[in-house]
Amino acid sequence: MSASLSSELPQSARPARLERISAVSRVLAYACTGISFVLAVGLLAYWLTSPDEAILRDAGLTGIAFHPIGWLVRLMGLMVSALPLACLIWGLSRVRRCFASFADGRFFTAENVTGLRDLAIAMLVSTLLKPLIGALLSILLSWQTYALGKSVVIAFGSDTLLALLFAGLVAVTAWVMAEANAIADEHAQFV
Repeated sequence: MSASLSSELPQSARPARLERISAVSRVLAYACTGISFVLAVGLLAYWLTSPDEAILRDAGLTGIAFHPIGWLVRLMGLMVSALPLACLIWGLSRVRRCFASFADGRFFTAENVTGLRDLAIAMLVSTLLKPLIGALLSILLSWQTYALGKSVVIAFGSDTLLALLFAGLVAVTAWVMAEANAIADEHAQFV
């Protein structure tokens, strides 16, 4: 079956599809802003309020802390762990514009392609930074806090692989949109 999905649906269904795209895109644009805010506030709350044992456990450091995690170490931990989050929030802000454009009925524009590409880049950088930041945090937290001495913990799990796969999917989607935009421009020159 080589016909496209849009050609299989009746033409009368197009306005309803466009309205659904617009409504869902508008919700997703707001969601990008909301998620960015929740993630930033959540990270701040984590470093300010989490018990020492929870922070050490989350960093992959098992055992007993013989010194409490001081405020300077917590502040440094917050700054270090904010790096991958900052990449993600930047990517969400870029794709938010893309969703707003979809909501307004503008689909294959260069700005939309750039927004999707930037989200893919942000996700890729954030995902690649996470194991490095985790290792840096384990060193920072174990330096004077951890009873077993200095430790380095590097974590690379299925969530990392899935995030890399999703970043690749978004990147390829952006490339396909760019190609569709180029084809549309070529066709417009013939008219």
